[in-house]
Amino acid sequence: MAGLARARWLIWLYCTLLLAVCLSTWINLDLNFRTAAWDFLSLYTGARMVLEGHGDLLYDRVAQLEYQERLIAPRRVASGGLPFYYPPQVLPFLLPFSLGSLSLGYTLWLLFSLWLVVVLLFLSWRYLGIGREERLTLALAVVSFYPLSNHLMQGQTTLLVVLGFMLTLMLLRKGREVEAGLALSLGSIKPPLVLPLLLVLLGKRRWRVLAGFLLGMGFLLLLIWPFLNPSAPLDYVLTTVLYLGAQGKYGIFPPSMHNWRALSVRLLGADGGGNLLWLGLTLLSLGILIGIWHRPWEENSPHFRRQFAGTILLTTLLSPHLNLHDLVLWVLTGVLLAEEGRWVWWLFLPLGSTVSLLSPLWPWAFGPPTVLFAAAALAFLLGEKGGLMPRLTALPFPCIRGKGKNIGGHHVPKAPQR
Repeated sequence: MAGLARARWLIWLYCTLLLAVCLSTWINLDLNFRTAAWDFLSLYTGARMVLEGHGDLLYDRVAQLEYQERLIAPRRVASGGLPFYYPPQVLPFLLPFSLGSLSLGYTLWLLFSLWLVVVLLFLSWRYLGIGREERLTLALAVVSFYPLSNHLMQGQTTLLVVLGFMLTLMLLRKGREVEAGLALSLGSIKPPLVLPLLLVLLGKRRWRVLAGFLLGMGFLLLLIWPFLNPSAPLDYVLTTVLYLGAQGKYGIFPPSMHNWRALSVRLLGADGGGNLLWLGLTLLSLGILIGIWHRPWEENSPHFRRQFAGTILLTTLLSPHLNLHDLVLWVLTGVLLAEEGRWVWWLFLPLGSTVSLLSPLWPWAFGPPTVLFAAAALAFLLGEKGGLMPRLTALPFPCIRGKGKNIGGHHVPKAPQR
């Protein structure tokens, strides 16, 4: 940590400036939703419908928007409203915060989210085993991270996914795979954010982790299912497919997202060439995901934390619906990279915060800059010495395995050395 000690004061100063910028965005916070429609309105709408006995209409878009308009009347939500398009298993977390008014529920959810941030910091300190000054550095980097500030303001739920990932990582290190799967089930409240890691677990045949995940997700679903239409899980899937194609309505604006989809739409449009580019980048990312997990499953090896960090970066790029608040996943990436002990990786969160702040000002179609930043960080992870990608001789293809022989099934002798 000698390099960090030399750069520590500069990191502290820069994070303090970033924190001041983040706090300035809260000056006009509207707890009554009269001038802005935070994402919590969507979550509160779904929870209140269940509480008032209308759970059978949870995924009825017309019923949702009529209910939502009554909540904030006489104001109307732009872009066709903010419908509830989350899976049913998120509702057990929301119901206690929806017993009162919208403004009270938002305030209590904000306090709950701040508590989650504190818990994540303590877990991160414990995971890293760092000293007091390093703890302060990490705390400043996290609280000054602009996507976290936006997440708190929007009243979003992605922090629960981050908590699930953090607990999963810690439990895997202890060999407690079923409990790790139970923790990972927190990610089921936002399925696209947990799907890449589930694919990894499936490919690595970590059946106990997957069993724990299914148990946890099933438990959350059973808690709420009696109050919903029996077809609610299927209705959620159909609703997700419906809104996937939405452009500029229902709060869905692909060019403003922070994923491969945004890059593709900005460069080639929402149809035709844009979709082909999106498909190509998705397939490339899945290939990289396979490549970075080529090593044996070793929870306590240095490569494992790099693999996990790379998976999170790929997750944010692959997700078809990823807004600024979802980049709070990078907090865990920052924690994992900080474990490398190199001061340059401690700059990941401050730089990520800066890039996300500048994203609305980005003048070029080739972007957004958050996507370029994530791709650059991933490329650095892949390319540095002892990186994640396998060498050609490690790939399972007989035509390139070995030292100058067994090419195309024929023995080729090594060239004589001079």
